[in-house]
Amino acid sequence: MSKRIETHRIDTKAVRTIFTHLSEHWLVRSLEERDYGIDLQLERFDSDDATGDFIFVQVKGTDSAFEGDVKLSFPVETINYALMFDVPFFVFHTSNKSRQTKFVWLQKYVELKLESENPQWKSQGHVTIYFPEENDLQSNDEKIAEIIKKDKSRKVGVKFLSDYEALSLHAKSVISGQYAVASACAALVRKLYKLSSFIDDQKNTSYFEGFTDFNSLAEAFDNISKINKIDNADKDTLRSGMKFLEDIKFSFLSSDDLDAFALEQQAYFPY
Repeated sequence: MSKRIETHRIDTKAVRTIFTHLSEHWLVRSLEERDYGIDLQLERFDSDDATGDFIFVQVKGTDSAFEGDVKLSFPVETINYALMFDVPFFVFHTSNKSRQTKFVWLQKYVELKLESENPQWKSQGHVTIYFPEENDLQSNDEKIAEIIKKDKSRKVGVKFLSDYEALSLHAKSVISGQYAVASACAALVRKLYKLSSFIDDQKNTSYFEGFTDFNSLAEAFDNISKINKIDNADKDTLRSGMKFLEDIKFSFLSSDDLDAFALEQQAYFPY
């Protein structure tokens, strides 16, 4: 007679517990081939509207109670698998006895904690994952939504950097007298303007002053292209606008450093 493996029984029970911990904002999809690494896909909804925000989850259950610091021995093979994804990959650790679920954003955990504290982790079979007390699914699933938002912002930031670097290169040419590329600069500025939500988010994390009218930068490039010269007003607009975009760039690039510093100071846990 075939028998169910004990770990499968525990994890199945844990999945049922997870369903009771999630708010109505989450749609849960079970996935086949669970042993391969992904047990659930969670998609976040805003009321009845889809957001396109989703994560992958591996579930690790236990019949023991959570006491003190919650930790878990986790296979390195699964970590390597998780790092292949461009989607946030979470570990949900559920105590069927305590009826609690702790979570951790695995990719960020590797980046900020494992790489720092255990640089030889890849040569091990298993590593220990420590779950922050605040990472409680039932009381703080909002943190997962914030992590998804931050991860999406990072991906938009990569697009910003690509267009910004091209614009920066050509803007220097315009200021030095090569007015023929001004129209291309105007087009790049308008591409960046489509990322205004990302730019606004970066503005909110740092102190910015001076440049406030993003449209004026494209208009200055248009004017230079039209009259084939640059006057002092347009030159000032270009310099202040490019300085503003440069500050956005450094604000974005410093975000990982801020996360590492916050973790070191135990100010917050980015994962």
